Amino acid sequence: MSTEIGSSDQQKKNRKIILGIFGIPAGVLILSSILYLLVETKAVDLGTVNNGELVVPPLPFIDLSLSTVNGEHFDYNKPEPKWAFIVFGDYNCIGSCEKMLYVARQSITALAKNMNRVRLIYVTTDGVIGDELQHRLDNEYIGIDVLSINKDTIEALFASSNAKPFLHDSFNVIDPRGWIMMQYAVENTDQATLNTLGKAVVKDMKRLIK
Repeated sequence: MSTEIGSSDQQKKNRKIILGIFGIPAGVLILSSILYLLVETKAVDLGTVNNGELVVPPLPFIDLSLSTVNGEHFDYNKPEPKWAFIVFGDYNCIGSCEKMLYVARQSITALAKNMNRVRLIYVTTDGVIGDELQHRLDNEYIGIDVLSINKDTIEALFASSNAKPFLHDSFNVIDPRGWIMMQYAVENTDQATLNTLGKAVVKDMKRLIK
């Protein structure tokens, strides 16, 4: 009789161990899923540090066939992997395009000792850029990388994400691995709004660059 009782007790203990092994991970997964949904629906605010909108899912910019407006191959990892601000535009880059390029440049400058860890990229969908834009870039945006990417290619890259590549008054952030992971956008480009945007960008990047 005692042997049967002992055997029964051992079986109960074994069941508890098995339930613990499988139950804990399942419980964590369920709680994580619930928390994710609460954050996504903004029912819970975890105090995230980013002021921009996270690009979901991140987009592999580095996987595109990249080339400069001169037709030369562009290797994102050279001379070394860096963060990047990228502005999509056209032949001229005027209006909101020019202002986003300006904010991106000023934000990099404001990073001070970390400014060399962020590069600025301008992408034209027209294959080339105009003489006026070229002159402006040569004089005001020294060191900028100017790439040429077909508009359809860009739209295809962004098709699966929540971000819009050609959203007016916006630019994107690429991490050192070459993935587009954040987008900044404003409703207007008056100076006060641009100043606020620039401060938000710098605040985010100081936390991201370590």
